[in-house]
Amino acid sequence: MVWPWQRRRSDRRGRSRDLVEDPSVDPVAPAGRSSGPMSDPAFVAGLRPIPSGSNGGQARRVEDISGTDPAGRPISFGIDEVSGHLLLVFLHVHCDGCDDFWRGLREVDPSRLAPSITVIAITKGSGSVDAREVRRSATGSRSRTVMSDQAWIDYQVTGYPFLILIDRPTRSIVAETVGFGWSDVISIVQS
Repeated sequence: MVWPWQRRRSDRRGRSRDLVEDPSVDPVAPAGRSSGPMSDPAFVAGLRPIPSGSNGGQARRVEDISGTDPAGRPISFGIDEVSGHLLLVFLHVHCDGCDDFWRGLREVDPSRLAPSITVIAITKGSGSVDAREVRRSATGSRSRTVMSDQAWIDYQVTGYPFLILIDRPTRSIVAETVGFGWSDVISIVQS
């Protein structure tokens, strides 16, 4: 995730570039008036367009999820095991923004969000994140927790917290967004 106070970022060729070239330029000025980070599409977070296939675009594949649980046991979760919607919540344990989501997964009953929703919290695999810290964060959660690097690759997740809502009957991604708070979970589920 790129934070607003981050001044440098590497481009695709590995070179660093300044996000704010001139400190006197307001980075939140309306589009077209500034070359600041808010005019950089790679910087701006939020809902991304989902190809529907109706205009010749190709929809992304919805993949089953496999990895380990925080105790290290292999776990696999098939998309077809869900009757309605599946909400994937991609989180990390060293992320101030993720704390609200971990807390929400402990305190909010997913069935209260929508009548037929299954929530899965997904962290990176045990090679990337300490399983003990994931176990500590997930303690008391009302959702399953899966540790899987492959899920992050399959769903093209590059930052966290990130939410993906899948409609199981059509096996399609109906919404995805960067999450800034638990209210984002509610709004994506009710969309």
